[in-house]
Amino acid sequence: MCWIFAYNGQENPLPLLIEWLRNLEYRGYDSAGVFAVAADGHFFLEKAVGKVSALATKVEKNEAKNDAYITGIAHTRWATHGGVTEANSHPHKSSQDRFFVVHNGIIENYRELKDTLQKKGYVFYSETDTEVVAKLIEDMYDGDILSTFERVLAHLVGAYALAVVDREHPDTLIGAKLGSPMIVGLSPTGTFLSSDINAVSRVATEFVMLDDREIIRIEGGKYAIFSLGQEVEKNREKITDEFQTATIGNYETFTEKEIYEIPDVFKNALKWRVNFETGEIRSDTLDALGDHEIDRIEIVASGSSYFAWIVGSYWFRELAGIPCEVRISSEFLYDTFIPSNRTLYVFMSQSGETADVRESLRMVKKKWCLTFGIVNVVGSTIARMTDMWLYTHAGVEVGVASTKNIIAQLAVLITMALSLGLKRNLQVKDAREIVRHLAELPAKFELELAGARTLNPLIEKYSQYENFFYLGRNLLYGTAHECSLKLKELTYLHAECYSAGELKHGPLALVNPDMPTIVLNLKGIMRDKTASNIKEVKARNGIVLGVVTEGDDMDDLYDDRIEVPTTHPLLTPFLPLIPMWLFAVGIAKKLGKDVDKPQNLAKSVTVE
Repeated sequence: MCWIFAYNGQENPLPLLIEWLRNLEYRGYDSAGVFAVAADGHFFLEKAVGKVSALATKVEKNEAKNDAYITGIAHTRWATHGGVTEANSHPHKSSQDRFFVVHNGIIENYRELKDTLQKKGYVFYSETDTEVVAKLIEDMYDGDILSTFERVLAHLVGAYALAVVDREHPDTLIGAKLGSPMIVGLSPTGTFLSSDINAVSRVATEFVMLDDREIIRIEGGKYAIFSLGQEVEKNREKITDEFQTATIGNYETFTEKEIYEIPDVFKNALKWRVNFETGEIRSDTLDALGDHEIDRIEIVASGSSYFAWIVGSYWFRELAGIPCEVRISSEFLYDTFIPSNRTLYVFMSQSGETADVRESLRMVKKKWCLTFGIVNVVGSTIARMTDMWLYTHAGVEVGVASTKNIIAQLAVLITMALSLGLKRNLQVKDAREIVRHLAELPAKFELELAGARTLNPLIEKYSQYENFFYLGRNLLYGTAHECSLKLKELTYLHAECYSAGELKHGPLALVNPDMPTIVLNLKGIMRDKTASNIKEVKARNGIVLGVVTEGDDMDDLYDDRIEVPTTHPLLTPFLPLIPMWLFAVGIAKKLGKDVDKPQNLAKSVTVE
């Protein structure tokens, strides 16, 4: 979504700001802008629609870029209020070109505030809610930017991360957050504000997490944090290898690189949690979770995380004997919530900042229910808000369409289900058998990656179609949904996913030779039942691409096939993912799409 970066200190902020914008291009955006101010108050402002390279070109051509600036703010925008125009791009300014603002989030009452300001004579140049904040600061200014900012924030309804510069006090940078992330990066030469901890990993040595309703004031590179008008002390944490800026290496796209990292990512997710020699689950967090009386699990997630949880819900029912329901976060948040002190509420998000997941968590915590987080980004909001949590340890994921983190999430989920199962009725020998097969998965992932070129003829053939069916049943239903989503995200082609048994209840009407059906039909997961569903497609002249277990002998069912290695039946959801993600990437490249940054999408959805 929108992302903020700001700096106050001894260095010229402009090069730092442009470099940061380049580092976070993968987050998804449609415009970018940068502002810097010098000690005498003269300022630099450039905005551009499109890629950061367009902004960088404008900055490079501006002779004022080499002036001595001391404070700067930068922003990438993902349009919410108003179209993709330079006028709507951040930073935004007050009427007298005094106050400059960048903002992440949504100000829900901006229309009321704007109406009030217009009645006072203020004229607006953009359609954004952020410009309202800049002019509200100007209107309410009392001679002190900190006290003014406190009063302005009291008038805002919604979510925000804000960074503000007063041109008449250029050595001061003000920031605050509510709902949206804001990280303070600390270096020997100055202080940074960022929406993403990975953005400051190259330039800062320590960081501080700003909490909701806290305000930070940075002067001369030194910072102070205030809560309810009182200065507060915050813990400083070291920036470690966990926070890293990804490099593309020898790959054409980050998405492909991340798919090829999956064997190591899988090992990392299970490291220190599974003892493959003894077959035991060893996690203090999961041991503590098992001590709670849990009669039911409700999972709240969105996008690919939601589909991973569909798979996980089968594991919790099968291995732990616990009823498990998966809820779409944007629906859960506005549905009637009936709390239970014997229900475990689990929240899963790659970024740990997904807005509707985060707000659902906030709602559940108000009822004092037990909450658990599964996230990738260390120190993220969801991790800090939940009672207990596990990190997926997938590393920085640049591709907007998540891949390696989904594998890591599944690894955490199967571990969690095994641990809870062993506290109940799951037999030790059965758990050890599953662990034995888990240990074999990285080698099987390697085999799939080594065979990537065998997909090329299929990519060539199926890139000619514009509509697809994806089918799966039982444990493979969630996996089929994830494969369908990846094709949509990367290629912009139409794909629908159904439980294979649902075809006859309506979707079968769409089957025709121009709409291929991709069916996940692996051994051990309702293979014969799914075969009957495939015959329904074939009887109507449908083309079928089967994702099958190696050595499958049902050749007459499929026009084409992709074989995956055999494994324990409960682990089959892992194996179709790599070839089907590479299949989607291949079609996207064939069609000339931007694999890493699909149109209209953002990496971390920080607005509801």
